[in-house]
Amino acid sequence: MRPPSETKLGLEQAVRERAYLLWEKDGRPDGRAEEYWHRALDQHLRERAYVLWQQEGSPEGRQDEYWRRLVDFQAQ
Repeated sequence: MRPPSETKLGLEQAVRERAYLLWEKDGRPDGRAEEYWHRALDQHLRERAYVLWQQEGSPEGRQDEYWRRLVDFQAQ
């Protein structure tokens, strides 16, 4: 079974939750929802890419491949 963040719905939910936590941590500023969404998405994709890279045995010189794969998935 794939982790929830490997589905479009799961990714959206994980990013939404992270964006909310970041927003709360910063004191709940008004009018910056999009900024928090993008920050949360970037953090989530970077962490997920790192985990995938590690699961594959940390292949030398291929770190960016995992990042690109997740960015492409998110863009679909």
